[in-house]
Amino acid sequence: MEILTKSFEALWQVVAVGLLLGAGLPALFALGVRALENDRVLTADGGDFGSRASAGGKALAGLCFGVTALAVVFGIVVIIFGKQLFGG
Repeated sequence: MEILTKSFEALWQVVAVGLLLGAGLPALFALGVRALENDRVLTADGGDFGSRASAGGKALAGLCFGVTALAVVFGIVVIIFGKQLFGG
């Protein structure tokens, strides 16, 4: 019975990390893209109409993109230096 408990515990950890990295990071990136599109301000530059993101949207997008980039860099570091960091 102990092996079954340990197996389910390991399975739960794999599923949790998979959901966090496999769905969470893309969702965070999508939130950043959406923040750039939300509350856009209409501008007129010499008769040409365009739009630009609001300051709050840019700040939220920068935060989302920054966290996503840090997670990617951390993953690369773990892949390259995993044995030195975690032993093994």
